[in-house]
Amino acid sequence: MKDRLITLGLAAGALAAFYVVLAPKPDAPQERVTRPLSTEAGPNGYLGLQRWLANEGIPVVSLRERYGALATLVPGVPTGNVLITTAPHVYPLRSSEAEPLRQWIVAGNTLVVLAGLSDTPEWSMGDGLDVQFVEHMKDMTGLSFKQIPPAAPTPAPEPAREGEQPEPPTTPATSVLAMTRLLDPERTESAPNGEHPLLAGVRSVLAVSEFPSAHWQASSDHAVVLELVGNRDSGVPAVWLTPHGDGQVIVSAYGSLFTNKVIGERDNARLLANIARWSLGDQGRIIIDDAHQGLVSFYDPDKFFGDSRLHRALMWLLALWLVFVLGPRRLRGTTRGWNPLDVTSFVRATGGFMARVLRPAAAGQRLFANFFNEIRSRLGLAPDGAPLWDWLAGHAVIPAADLSRLQQLHERVATRRRIDLAELHNLIARVRAQLN
Repeated sequence: MKDRLITLGLAAGALAAFYVVLAPKPDAPQERVTRPLSTEAGPNGYLGLQRWLANEGIPVVSLRERYGALATLVPGVPTGNVLITTAPHVYPLRSSEAEPLRQWIVAGNTLVVLAGLSDTPEWSMGDGLDVQFVEHMKDMTGLSFKQIPPAAPTPAPEPAREGEQPEPPTTPATSVLAMTRLLDPERTESAPNGEHPLLAGVRSVLAVSEFPSAHWQASSDHAVVLELVGNRDSGVPAVWLTPHGDGQVIVSAYGSLFTNKVIGERDNARLLANIARWSLGDQGRIIIDDAHQGLVSFYDPDKFFGDSRLHRALMWLLALWLVFVLGPRRLRGTTRGWNPLDVTSFVRATGGFMARVLRPAAAGQRLFANFFNEIRSRLGLAPDGAPLWDWLAGHAVIPAADLSRLQQLHERVATRRRIDLAELHNLIARVRAQLN
């Protein structure tokens, strides 16, 4: 019983050491940031959008593959579909996806990009930060985006009077504060710039930003770009429309436009309804891009290691290991104190040792030296291991092929190249037998 308790203690210690050294440690508790997914009911999710469209009889499809799967995602309906994608992406756009997406739009489909340009939603920070965001936006939409410089600073203050402290200058630490979360999210309203079917009944739309943001301008060298909606205060464009083949691209500078927290505000839902009414074909689908926000059908390490089935399998393996360690086991039989080896085993063990430490080229040199010294002893010559090719060539009993192969192996040994020792041994033995 004491032995089993000791074994159990050692097993527990081994498990503890394994956990400390190899097992990943949980991160410090923090508020979960929801993402724009069709299955997400949190503030940043699209579950409200998905349910509202379903109630209106508009079929919704979740894209959980790369853009190369768009052509076959809706069988029998190659055109008249609308893809809603939110950027920046968790899984950024690959170069291999740009052309399939472009061809899908040209065929007669609509791409709606909700881009966190003029707002900075919380999900776009941290793990969602895409350092090539602007380049990926250009690859998706064909538009170039340029940041609009901020308004000119106010005139410099007058010199401080005696006894007053001057205002501190701007330092690099000030720019760090620009990426600090706002105490109260910034709410931005935008209004239509004119008449358009997409803007029917739309008076204003609302966006929310949890972090400071900038303003952007879109342009294209190959197509007309319509500025449908602009910021109500500054007039900065907020929604653009550009044709692309038989399809079109709609870009919103606000990534939060259709999320659960604001889709019921102002006329955001009406704008979505107008996009669906104006862009969908008779059998078209609304496609929500879940894949690039992390909800994928292909391999995802985070989902794999977070799967409860994996945890249950590991628990079963741990239980079986403990049963093996603590369970009854047959005791090993006693061994004799003296086990003499026969000559064959001794030779085999010695040969194995020599084979592990002796290089094949060195062993080949020794085989050749012994062979030629044996012949030189017969002829009364000095046993210096020098080859006797002319003497061997004068013996017709030795086949020419064997003599030629023997010379080839001797050249390889002389240059310290690897050889087949078994072949060399058998060849020397055959020549020796022919000479006797």
